[in-house]
Amino acid sequence: MKNYADLLRIIDILKAEIEMLEVDKEYWLGKCEALPFFSIGADKYGLDIASQRTDRLNNRITLLETKLEHYQAIEKEIRENVERLEGLEYKIAKLRFIDGMTYQEIADELGYTHDHVRRIASKSKKKEVFLN
Repeated sequence: MKNYADLLRIIDILKAEIEMLEVDKEYWLGKCEALPFFSIGADKYGLDIASQRTDRLNNRITLLETKLEHYQAIEKEIRENVERLEGLEYKIAKLRFIDGMTYQEIADELGYTHDHVRRIASKSKKKEVFLN
């Protein structure tokens, strides 16, 4: 993961994949509003095939939901760590990890030298505020 934006993209991708699998599961299982249920997949391929496919989809969804929870926890931790910073440390951390800027771009943006920005970031890392 290069930056916070990449992490957010991963989270969005996982959400989209879970949503697509849920739609696929509806095809095989039906909406389960009442029994007997109507399922295009079961009607076309049989209940046994639909049942097996639904089980595989449920397992995949569970795996992706676990990954999603993991990445969301990382995102929350990064956001909380950055929000604990104040002043210049906060600005540098936000621009570096949330906006994905390089130290040189941050220095140009804030009007400091590259070395000064790196020193501030280094001090923040020693405080164990940043995640790598």
